[in-house]
Amino acid sequence: MQKILLHTCCAPCSASTISLLQEQYDIVSFWYNPNIYPLQEYELRKKAWQEYMQFLKIRITEKNAQWLSNDELYESVWLDKAVRCDKGRCYFCYEKRLEETAIRAKELGILNFSTTLLASPYQKHEDIQQLAQNIAELNGLNFVYIDPRKIFYTGVNQVKKIGLYSQKYCGCKLSIRK
Repeated sequence: MQKILLHTCCAPCSASTISLLQEQYDIVSFWYNPNIYPLQEYELRKKAWQEYMQFLKIRITEKNAQWLSNDELYESVWLDKAVRCDKGRCYFCYEKRLEETAIRAKELGILNFSTTLLASPYQKHEDIQQLAQNIAELNGLNFVYIDPRKIFYTGVNQVKKIGLYSQKYCGCKLSIRK
């Protein structure tokens, strides 16, 4: 069975994505989410991800955000660049996380990658798909496209049922709902 590196944004989005990939691929889950704010939220999501991957017996790899526990660094390194992106802050966020996924896939010798960002009906699905395909071509990798949106809430409910954290916003400071 071929390996796939799955960029994982959170446990709830991973459930539906993994259900579509696990029969064809040996999944390695990759955590890289420098968009998540604040640190407490980052840690809650990361812990839920780790516990869910352990529950599913899926191997993990990670790269932590460089701004951890430094709000000023978050503002200048991540948020300011995202806000100034001419294609929009979400595009910037997708691009950075998918580029890092491709880098990690190459480091691990994994030729296939995908992302749980495709799971949420709230994300810009077509942007993610096109961007990931371009990154794959530039890096000599294969982007595995799936569309788990129809089973998104089934996955979210699975994660909640086993008692794991499920967030209320996408992740960046600008997406926090008051």
